Amino acid sequence: MLPQHTYTCPRCSTKCPVGDNEADRKVTCPKCSLEFFAAASAAAQPPPSPIGQTAQQFVLPAKMPFFKSGRRKILDEKIMEFASTGIIDDATESKLENFAVALGLKNGAATQLLTQHFTEEFDRIKRRMESAFLLTDYDLEEIEGLKRKYNVRLTLTGTAPLFRSIYLLESKHELPAPIEVALYLDADETCYYEIPTTWHQSRAQTHGYSGTSISVPMGLRGVRFRFGGYTPTRTEQMTPLSSGTLFVTSKRLLFSGDSRNTTISLKKIVDGHVYSDCVKIEKSTGKPDLFSMNAGQARYVLSLVGVLKER
Repeated sequence: MLPQHTYTCPRCSTKCPVGDNEADRKVTCPKCSLEFFAAASAAAQPPPSPIGQTAQQFVLPAKMPFFKSGRRKILDEKIMEFASTGIIDDATESKLENFAVALGLKNGAATQLLTQHFTEEFDRIKRRMESAFLLTDYDLEEIEGLKRKYNVRLTLTGTAPLFRSIYLLESKHELPAPIEVALYLDADETCYYEIPTTWHQSRAQTHGYSGTSISVPMGLRGVRFRFGGYTPTRTEQMTPLSSGTLFVTSKRLLFSGDSRNTTISLKKIVDGHVYSDCVKIEKSTGKPDLFSMNAGQARYVLSLVGVLKER
């Protein structure tokens, strides 16, 4: 008997011819030997129209999974099949959305999976950036590749521009664009960065007294002899001196505070340290100055100072 209907194997996509008397029963694929159910209702429907590069790329399985998780898995496998080529464009994403709807999933399911895969791979790059405080040329190339791979539009915000500036300063000695500030600067002085902060310095604090003292009567009225004495206990503590704004210019670090100001010439800076909550500036004379900020901002200030001192 000549075959009346053709079914597609859900495993290897081989065309399986089936006669009328074999409908509504299990069919064995002649290529991979998979047994699947040949539903007469499915055979009566016209074959799915091709919506990809070839008709076989988006053929629905002969037996649809009951649970949506199974259908999402079929869609996800199809997405990864296209992603392996390294690029998914708008047209391909539209076809994947049509395929998702044909699977009985909501419109937007394909875009959601594309975004999920992009986020998982982008997080690896993000962790590398955050640990090094750098956004390198290689990182940008990887991000652009992921955007093409999953057809995602992304604008880098947050700490990414800061990390990029640190990389350009430390690797290529490229200064950022100058900024306008409401300060009276020298004629040949340019400001490159400003940040709200609190200025701290180490100050000695007294915490009570230590020691012993003994008073001995001398036999004369009102006269006593005293041995020993008390010594004040002092410790060095970081003390906030003023809150305000720190400016990094081509000549100095300028702090403008609500109660006190200070200026540190770049020539006077001999070292700097990055902490999780501040930057420490070591000077050739005087006590170190500390300015509150996060570690990324502290790294940027020191990188900027380093390049400016070389010019």
